[in-house]
Formats: sequence, C-alpha cells, structure tokens
Amino acid sequence: MPQAKKKPSKNAFNLDAPLYARITNELRQRITTGQYPIGCLLPTEAELSEEFSTSRHTVREALRRLIEQGMVRSRQGAGTSVISAESNARYVQSFQSISDLFQNSLDTHFVIHRIEPVVLDVETLARLEAKPKQKWLHVAGVRWTKPGGTPICYIDSYVPSEYADVVALFPKQEKAPFYSILEERTGCTIDHVYQEIRAASMPREVANCFGLEEGSLSLQLLRRYVTRSGTLIASFNWHRGDQFTYRMQIDRRRSNEA
Repeated sequence: MPQAKKKPSKNAFNLDAPLYARITNELRQRITTGQYPIGCLLPTEAELSEEFSTSRHTVREALRRLIEQGMVRSRQGAGTSVISAESNARYVQSFQSISDLFQNSLDTHFVIHRIEPVVLDVETLARLEAKPKQKWLHVAGVRWTKPGGTPICYIDSYVPSEYADVVALFPKQEKAPFYSILEERTGCTIDHVYQEIRAASMPREVANCFGLEEGSLSLQLLRRYVTRSGTLIASFNWHRGDQFTYRMQIDRRRSNEA
C-alpha cells in the first residue's frame, strides 16, 4: 500500500480551485506518473484527510471525481484501487442543488459567442412556457473544461428582453452563472429550477463545436429558472450523446418529514 504522506506536486495546487479539485489533480498526477500504479490501493479517506488537512467529505468528493473519470474503483470494505493511468473521455455531471450548478460554473470555462434579440418559434415558446408575444434575447456560447480544454456543451440561453441591461453584463462576469447575475441585479428570487432531458439531433452550429457532422446525436438538457413572475432564464445545454452522463441522487423523505 502506498505511504499516506506524499509531497504535493508543485503544479498540482491551483489555489483558485476548490480544495477537492486540487486533491483530485494531485491524486491524478500521482497515478499518471506511476506513484500509484495500476492495481494498488490508494491511502484511506482518513489518511488522505490527514495529509491534506481537510474533512473526509472533501476527500470523498475528490475520489468520486477520479471514479467518474475511470481512473479508480471503490469497493466497500476493499478500499479504492487504481484501474487506469488515464482519464477516459466521458463527462459526468452530478447535481443535487442550485449551489451545485453555481459550483459547476466556477469549475468550468464559458465563452459567449453572441448576444442577439430573437423571435422564438411555437415549440420553443411552449417549452419555455412563455407568452406568445413575449420578446427574448438569445445568448449563445460554449462551456469548456478549461481555457483551451475540451468542449463540454453548447448552450443556448434565453432571457426576457426586459432584462437587456443585465444581459449586457454577462461578458464582463465570465465566472458567475447567468441566473445568479439576473437574480442579483433584478431582485427576483428563483423559486424553482425545472429540467427536461431528451435526445436531439445537433444543428450545424452545435455540431461544429464538437467537430461532428450536423444531425449527430446529442443529449439536450433544458433548464428553466423560474420566479414568481415566470421564467427568468432558460438554457438549452447540448452535450455529445456518446460522452455525457447525467447523475442525480433522489432521497426518500422520512415519514416524519412528509
């Protein structure tokens, strides 16, 4: 079994990243450089918690990301073992709250391609639960793993045109999620986030983002952020159908909480 105490790699700790992400990067580097060879067991959660001076919850999140990347496998009672020295190409999202969506924006890189007024077709109006004559602004862009990294998804966001002055601020606040900027600037509180997931063929612009042919299969996520006044923003997230997994946890409420 590897020694619990390791000296963190000089390039592993980006102080701007969350601690769990820094731990993930450090462990990934140890695996790819052979410090933790295939077949070996990683230190226990308790040992890693002591090494990185953090909670087991944070360590568990770092290990979860390595599991999702296909580099390690965890079995109850048997520990966490290394199964691959390379991360696979799949991208996994796991959300349980609006704060998770916020963290996803901080952990990734979004590039706006254009902002323009748009007339929505009947189907899109219905999916946004918008009023027939309501005017909208279209914000198109690509979310990347990091600058110069891998495209995660192409995003078409729609915001009521009455908030045009707030939308104009989007390019100046790259890290903040759009819904957060709108909520702060308009004073509207988001009460619910509704999500739809469906298979859809990629239009040309979306396909070009991934270097694929027009009509390629995508997994399309529509998220509507809703206030008492209606939809504050709605975003169509287009993901490669062969490289995306969406995961969520649904907990049964206890009888005394019902």
